[in-house]
Formats: sequence, C-alpha cells, structure tokens
Amino acid sequence: MGRRRRKKIVKVYKPKIPKIFTCPVCGSKSLNITINRKDGNAYVKCANCKLEWSTNVKSYEETIDIYHKLFDEYIDRLE
Repeated sequence: MGRRRRKKIVKVYKPKIPKIFTCPVCGSKSLNITINRKDGNAYVKCANCKLEWSTNVKSYEETIDIYHKLFDEYIDRLE
C-alpha cells in the first residue's frame, strides 16, 4: 500500500520596494524619501551626508521614481 503524494507548494516571490535607498553622494544606505500627497511634494534626506532635496510629485509616482529622479539629476550635475 502506498501513501498519497504531497502536492508541491510553489511560493511566488514578489519583490518589494525598499524603504531606505543608497545615497548617490556618499554611497551609504541611509537615504529616506517621504512623499506628501497633499502638497504634491517629495522630500529626500540622507542621514549620513545631510543631503536634502525636494521635488514635485505626480499622483502616480512612487518612492522608486523619486529616487531615480534624484539619481539622474545628480549624474547630470557631475557631467
């Protein structure tokens, strides 16, 4: 007599957006992004090098979009 086979459980991994990002200026993982939907602004602050930056936000933008805006602006200033 054989026993029943177990069904394989397949876990689906869904990547999550990080809450703390890597700072493009100092390279440490201490960049915090807060989005205020009421004023339509996003504020970026690094705890290590005291970088502060703010920008306007569209209704569909998330924290990762703001981080890429900051990164693009920083790279453009270097060139």
